[in-house]
Amino acid sequence: MDAVEQAAAAVEECGLPQTVNERGNTVVKEFAPADRYVYDFKVCTSAKGWMQYDTDQDAHYFGTWVNKARRQILTYCEGDVICVTCPTVESFNAEIASMNAYYGEGRECAVADIEAKTFTEYHQDRAKFFITEENPDG
Repeated sequence: MDAVEQAAAAVEECGLPQTVNERGNTVVKEFAPADRYVYDFKVCTSAKGWMQYDTDQDAHYFGTWVNKARRQILTYCEGDVICVTCPTVESFNAEIASMNAYYGEGRECAVADIEAKTFTEYHQDRAKFFITEENPDG
C-alpha cells in the first residue's frame, strides 16, 4: 500500500468528512503540517503516476499534483491537504478545466537577457493533464 492509499485508508478509518463539489467529485480535507517537499519526493512522485501542476502560488508551503490513472488531484497549502477524487473521466476533465480557469497559465520559468533586453516566459502545457484517447496517461 503506497502513501496515498494509506492516507485514503486513514481517512475512512478516522471518519474525515467528505464533501462532493459542483463537478460531482469527492473532496477530502485534512491537516498535515509539513511542507510541499514531502509530497514532491515521497507521496506524489512521478514514479507513482503523479504530475506537478504548476501555479504562480508554488512555494515550500503550496503545491498541487495530478494523477490521471487514479483521477485524483492533491493540493498542499500551509498544512491543509485537499484530495479530490473524480469518479469519471468527464468529472476529472471538468476539475482540470476548473483549475486551469482559476490558476491560469502555469509559468514554469522566466528568462531575462539584460544585454538583449528580452524577457521570455515558459508555460506548462495544460493539455497534458486532460484524459483523452490520444493522451490517456500524460
